[in-house]
Amino acid sequence: MCKNGCCKKGCCGKKISKVLLIVGGFNWGLVGLGMLLNKSWNLVNMIFGSMPTVEGIIYLLVGISAVMLIIGCKCKKCSTGCEGGSCGSMPTEPKM
Repeated sequence: MCKNGCCKKGCCGKKISKVLLIVGGFNWGLVGLGMLLNKSWNLVNMIFGSMPTVEGIIYLLVGISAVMLIIGCKCKKCSTGCEGGSCGSMPTEPKM
Protein backbone atom coordinates (compact mmCIF):
# COMPACT_ATOMS: atom_id res chain seq x y z
CA MET A 1 0.00 0.00 0.00
CA CYS A 2 1.25 3.45 -0.82
CA LYS A 3 2.50 5.63 1.99
CA ASN A 4 2.57 9.42 2.26
CA GLY A 5 -0.43 9.72 -0.08
CA CYS A 6 1.63 9.60 -3.27
CA CYS A 7 -1.05 7.61 -5.09
CA LYS A 8 -3.82 10.14 -5.47
CA LYS A 9 -6.28 7.80 -7.18
CA GLY A 10 -8.00 4.91 -5.43
CA CYS A 11 -6.82 1.39 -6.02
CA CYS A 12 -8.93 -0.77 -8.36
CA GLY A 13 -12.30 0.52 -7.37
CA LYS A 14 -11.65 0.60 -3.64
CA LYS A 15 -14.07 3.50 -3.22
CA ILE A 16 -16.78 1.68 -5.15
CA SER A 17 -16.22 -1.40 -2.98
CA LYS A 18 -16.60 0.65 0.18
CA VAL A 19 -19.83 2.25 -1.06
CA LEU A 20 -21.24 -1.17 -2.01
CA LEU A 21 -20.37 -2.52 1.43
CA ILE A 22 -22.06 0.42 3.14
CA VAL A 23 -25.19 -0.10 1.03
CA GLY A 24 -25.08 -3.86 1.70
CA GLY A 25 -24.55 -3.40 5.42
CA PHE A 26 -27.37 -0.88 5.65
CA ASN A 27 -29.67 -3.25 3.74
CA TRP A 28 -28.81 -6.20 6.03
CA GLY A 29 -29.39 -4.01 9.07
CA LEU A 30 -32.86 -3.17 7.78
CA VAL A 31 -33.52 -6.84 7.00
CA GLY A 32 -32.65 -7.78 10.59
CA LEU A 33 -34.73 -4.97 12.06
CA GLY A 34 -37.63 -5.89 9.80
CA MET A 35 -37.44 -9.52 10.93
CA LEU A 36 -37.68 -8.42 14.57
CA LEU A 37 -40.73 -6.30 13.76
CA ASN A 38 -42.32 -8.90 11.44
CA LYS A 39 -41.92 -6.61 8.41
CA SER A 40 -40.03 -6.89 5.14
CA TRP A 41 -37.50 -4.07 4.87
CA ASN A 42 -35.14 -5.51 2.27
CA LEU A 43 -34.55 -2.37 0.18
CA VAL A 44 -32.79 -4.20 -2.64
CA ASN A 45 -35.76 -6.53 -2.96
CA MET A 46 -38.23 -3.63 -2.72
CA ILE A 47 -36.48 -1.75 -5.53
CA PHE A 48 -35.38 -4.62 -7.78
CA GLY A 49 -37.71 -7.45 -6.68
CA SER A 50 -39.46 -7.52 -10.04
CA MET A 51 -36.04 -8.12 -11.67
CA PRO A 52 -34.53 -11.10 -9.82
CA THR A 53 -31.46 -11.19 -12.07
CA VAL A 54 -30.58 -7.57 -11.27
CA GLU A 55 -31.22 -8.22 -7.58
CA GLY A 56 -28.87 -11.21 -7.67
CA ILE A 57 -26.18 -9.19 -9.47
CA ILE A 58 -26.36 -6.50 -6.77
CA TYR A 59 -25.93 -9.09 -4.00
CA LEU A 60 -23.04 -10.64 -5.95
CA LEU A 61 -21.31 -7.26 -6.34
CA VAL A 62 -21.62 -6.58 -2.61
CA GLY A 63 -20.06 -9.99 -1.87
CA ILE A 64 -17.21 -9.44 -4.34
CA SER A 65 -16.57 -6.02 -2.78
CA ALA A 66 -16.23 -7.60 0.65
CA VAL A 67 -13.76 -10.21 -0.61
CA MET A 68 -11.81 -7.52 -2.50
CA LEU A 69 -11.41 -5.41 0.63
CA ILE A 70 -10.51 -8.41 2.81
CA ILE A 71 -7.90 -9.87 0.46
CA GLY A 72 -6.66 -6.63 -1.06
CA CYS A 73 -5.81 -5.93 -4.66
CA LYS A 74 -2.92 -7.78 -6.26
CA CYS A 75 -3.08 -6.14 -9.70
CA LYS A 76 0.04 -4.77 -11.39
CA LYS A 77 -1.11 -1.16 -11.02
CA CYS A 78 -1.44 -1.51 -7.25
CA SER A 79 1.79 -3.43 -6.71
CA THR A 80 3.99 -1.16 -8.86
CA GLY A 81 2.06 2.12 -8.74
CA CYS A 82 4.49 3.68 -6.23
CA GLU A 83 7.80 2.01 -6.92
CA GLY A 84 6.75 -1.42 -5.74
CA GLY A 85 4.35 -0.15 -3.13
CA SER A 86 6.73 2.09 -1.17
CA CYS A 87 6.73 5.81 -1.73
CA GLY A 88 10.08 6.48 -0.14
CA SER A 89 11.72 7.31 -3.46
CA MET A 90 8.85 9.47 -4.69
CA PRO A 91 9.33 13.22 -4.43
CA THR A 92 6.91 14.93 -2.10
CA GLU A 93 5.44 18.37 -2.50
CA PRO A 94 6.82 21.02 -0.15
CA LYS A 95 4.48 21.98 2.68
CA MET A 96 3.51 25.60 3.04
